[in-house]
Amino acid sequence: MIWTRHVLHKIEWGMLTTKGKQLGKKYPLQLLAAAVFFLLIYAIYVVISLRFYMQVGEREPAALYTQFVKMSLLLLGAGIVLSRNKLKRQEYQFYFLNSAIQSVPFVLCAYFFPVLFCFLMAGLLFLPLVLGLLITGVTPSLYWIIVVCITCGMLALYTLSSWMLVRIGVSRFVSKTKEHLLLQTIGFAGFQVFIFLLFQKAVQMIHVWPAIYLTLLVILLSAGWLWVKGLAACYVHQMFMQLKTEIKSFSYQKIRMTSSFLTHLRQEMVYFIRSAVFKEQGILFLFLVCLTVGLPFVFTPEETGWLYAFIVQFALKEILIMLPLMIGREYHLNQRAIFMLNTSKGAYILSRILFYYTINLFIYFMYIGLAYLVIGIESEGHGLASLSILFMTVMAACTGFVVKISDFNKLFVIVMMIAVFSFIDMLLLQWLSANMFLLATAYLFGSLAFFSCIYAVMVKRPILR
Repeated sequence: MIWTRHVLHKIEWGMLTTKGKQLGKKYPLQLLAAAVFFLLIYAIYVVISLRFYMQVGEREPAALYTQFVKMSLLLLGAGIVLSRNKLKRQEYQFYFLNSAIQSVPFVLCAYFFPVLFCFLMAGLLFLPLVLGLLITGVTPSLYWIIVVCITCGMLALYTLSSWMLVRIGVSRFVSKTKEHLLLQTIGFAGFQVFIFLLFQKAVQMIHVWPAIYLTLLVILLSAGWLWVKGLAACYVHQMFMQLKTEIKSFSYQKIRMTSSFLTHLRQEMVYFIRSAVFKEQGILFLFLVCLTVGLPFVFTPEETGWLYAFIVQFALKEILIMLPLMIGREYHLNQRAIFMLNTSKGAYILSRILFYYTINLFIYFMYIGLAYLVIGIESEGHGLASLSILFMTVMAACTGFVVKISDFNKLFVIVMMIAVFSFIDMLLLQWLSANMFLLATAYLFGSLAFFSCIYAVMVKRPILR
């Protein structure tokens, strides 16, 4: 416990507070505006959710508990996959190799704040439903509070141990140095589905044997702790083994063309294909396609339409926002290499904006096309959707230049970007939906404004001409 508190205080909390102080000193008004904006967005979400809950919402606590488990597993899975490389950072390596800390507290502390953030998001999503229960006169008992708390701890331990088990298995039987993210994610998703199905079966005994179910949760929590304890040492060893992975060589001369625009386009294509973001978002897209295909087999037509709209408005936006965010991240990481290219600002930024805009259009139209072919849901307004995607792409690219994207803040930036863009899109549709020409013009001028900000302020000399 001493080492656990030490790691949380010195490394995790230390980095969090240092980063917060730096951002607070550098962008005080922007952070205050972002906080106020987030509260406004969340207030709108609470009002809409309460209205929907009071009309057609589920009043049974067991059903809400099952939905909470499902959403928590999805968020925990996404959080652990996105923060999977935390232990490869130099701070963790140096601390582990130069201290007497054991592998179990080391792993738990490394994933503590990503897991806490996932549960915080799940709590904010389900808070309006809890308020709806209180308004309708249904007060959660102490039993349900204890069950939810134990369930959160158990889900965190089982999700983390499932990821460690899959990663260790892939390193043992496939490759000890390469990551194989697709294979790991498929195995991890299988474990998550298996855990949820077990929960779904076990929840049925709450009404009949509530004390037995609580005892079962305590037993499973203890088993999850033992599972993590048994896998932690091997997992840390495997993570350090992957640090020996060879880096593919890259020659700028091999892709140089007569046009600097085409040269940068090919360079960004090579970077995109080799990056881990391409693998992550490709896996997420396949998951969304599989989820959409399975909707009619599980839900009613009305619920299928509502869930499809939710996927398009939020889950698909995560992919469309995450990809152009990497333009700014690459710029911050490789400024010396970009300086050596001796290229102009226009060729550098315009080629990357157009590349990711094309990728986003391809993703969007492929998804809605597959949805139309498989479940028969037809979408309209493709021209406005294309302009909206352009606005989203340029806005995300500008954010990538303003905020230095890392594993530490990636989840927070994505959530804030989805909330901000959804709010702006909602306001534009509410004010200008009567005149499609004005709405299209607003998207174009917004895109031009963010592009001008990047061109005039973010990319500058002497890095680019």
